[in-house]
Amino acid sequence: MAINFMDAETTLVSNKEALTDKIVGLSKGKKIATIPSSKDVTGIELRMLPPFIKDNGTTPVFPFPGFARLYCLTIVVSDIDNQLAGNIDLKGFQRIGDREHLPINKTIFYWQGKKASDNGPGQIHTMCSVMKSKQSLREAGEVLSKVKADANYKDLTNTLKSLAAGASKLNIVTDIVTQIASIVGGYLGKVEDKPLGTLINSYTTLHGDFDNPGITPLSYPTRNIDFDFQMVVRKATTPVARSGAINIKGAASPGKKSGNALIMNGDEEVEVDMSAL
Repeated sequence: MAINFMDAETTLVSNKEALTDKIVGLSKGKKIATIPSSKDVTGIELRMLPPFIKDNGTTPVFPFPGFARLYCLTIVVSDIDNQLAGNIDLKGFQRIGDREHLPINKTIFYWQGKKASDNGPGQIHTMCSVMKSKQSLREAGEVLSKVKADANYKDLTNTLKSLAAGASKLNIVTDIVTQIASIVGGYLGKVEDKPLGTLINSYTTLHGDFDNPGITPLSYPTRNIDFDFQMVVRKATTPVARSGAINIKGAASPGKKSGNALIMNGDEEVEVDMSAL
């Protein structure tokens, strides 16, 4: 059975409904500076924080505690180097209960200009989905290997690469990404026909998503899952952010701290823990 990644009850498609809190290393009371244009951006990082599982879809029945086996699928597409290309990641998690975090805290997109003439991305498209498995989890690496050998998958990724980055419409890219996710779902075996939660979002220069230098926490609540991210935008004069806990709705359970702010160091090498589409 095909997975419905566009289910209205569990999917959020948005770049306007993000809850944002600007953190730019400025003292309180000062107006947040904005970057005049995308050409002034020297670095962009999008970091995924631990998704918060509000409801895992499993009712506890004594003596069973109500844990669930979950997959988390992440797909990112951008127009770096004037060509649409992307990365994909799949992780499996055993025994996840209600009001727990998935142990994911990683960079899913990173760009840093090497010289003044380098232009940053004009658009970054993301999809994150948490799915419940009805059977033992499959090895994620083997699943992705089978996916990448799939003829329909190859057609979709070739179509993506052939799109003109500057002229590509967001809905076309989103449609291709959701079709890729559906192919992955077909190789996961027995899973629920709709995910516990899915976030589909596009960050663009037109929308102003890269205008504010510093760290911007982003929170996207869905019915069962809260998805949290950090958008880090750097320009030549961006002050270094201090490390410290960031309070994001749903990003930390009682008694636990959320992820630390990133140190924005122009010489820092950041690894993106995902594989190429």
